[in-house]
Amino acid sequence: FFSAPVLQNPYLDITLQLDVSEAYARYQAAQASAGGTFFAYLVWHLAQTLAAEPAFNLRRVDGEWYALRNPPIFIPVAVGGAARFRDMVLDDVYGQDYRQFLDNYLSKLSAARHPESAPTNTSDVLPYAHFIGNLPYLRFTGLTLHWRPDQMIGQSQFYFGQRYQEGSRLLIPFAAKLHHGCTDPLVLNELLVN
Repeated sequence: FFSAPVLQNPYLDITLQLDVSEAYARYQAAQASAGGTFFAYLVWHLAQTLAAEPAFNLRRVDGEWYALRNPPIFIPVAVGGAARFRDMVLDDVYGQDYRQFLDNYLSKLSAARHPESAPTNTSDVLPYAHFIGNLPYLRFTGLTLHWRPDQMIGQSQFYFGQRYQEGSRLLIPFAAKLHHGCTDPLVLNELLVN
């Protein structure tokens, strides 16, 4: 029903305030030897969880459904100036341990932030990728992510926001756009519990 041409928007937008206290403590313990940012740490862990949740790896292309084994991850990188954003695409994240991922992430991030490097052509990759963004200065309580009716069916999008303390807990806004042909709030709950 949600993958056929319909008049309604087939996406669900959900924004949560995630308690990341334990994850941040593990990140701080690992950072001494690994480095990297908390966002990179969250991206790698989200990717490893997405690998185990088949619903998030489904895409419909030209009327046929596919289960992707290791989709790329697309991350918009804020660079300011006239360009505002550059694209970063990470391949084979499901198959990398955290150290391999972090080396790849930091290398691609550096390239995206340097205007002399060639921009990444993501037009063919983006519809297949997991879209994961970061808005570290916005403590949003609701975020509706854009969509196009001709967009690849099945792709989910995720955004992390500004971390903040609430008592002894460290919270972070987390927005998810889920294609209802593949996923729903119950599947998102399973993803976050894992």
